[in-house]
Amino acid sequence: MMYNIIAIEREYASGGNEIGERVARWLGIPCYGQEVLRRAAERMQTSQDRLLHLEETTSNSLLYSLGMAMKVMTGERDGLSEEGALYVTEERVIKDMALQGPCVIVGRCAGWILRERTDVLRVFIHANREYRKKRAVEEYGIAPENAENTLKKYDWRRSNFYHANTGMAWDDKRGYHLVLDSSAMGISPCVKAICGTAEGK
Repeated sequence: MMYNIIAIEREYASGGNEIGERVARWLGIPCYGQEVLRRAAERMQTSQDRLLHLEETTSNSLLYSLGMAMKVMTGERDGLSEEGALYVTEERVIKDMALQGPCVIVGRCAGWILRERTDVLRVFIHANREYRKKRAVEEYGIAPENAENTLKKYDWRRSNFYHANTGMAWDDKRGYHLVLDSSAMGISPCVKAICGTAEGK
């Protein structure tokens, strides 16, 4: 393949998880999503729920972002907050996964973490709001009256966590090779586009 690792960031209910799983099946490689969190929880000897809470409370301040960037670049681990320790642990997990061979990794700043590798295809999946609210209700069982707030909650968490740990905007197209609108294209065409690019077709 032209790209061995496919790193997917996605808006909530845009179909990014499904797209990642289908890309992995097409290419015959593993897909890691929640597995990153599970392995990080094991290494930190805590629960996945605790780590999700830490992701939600990660500071989005410039000072936090600069401090994290310096610690990660220099390899310094002392004095890290719980949130910082989570990012560093997930960073290690993701790098270990990538070393094991070709795979799809969904979320958790994987594209940024693996940015020094030339065989990583960075993808962002987005969709219009009505499409995402419909998927949230039909695919995730969210009550229709709660769909809007659920979208805002998860988008905020992902955007905040990404920016706090990378200093980059989560949805900045300059950080990705492919930016795909699943509401305009459909899930299957998105899968085909990613696989074709990964295979160099």
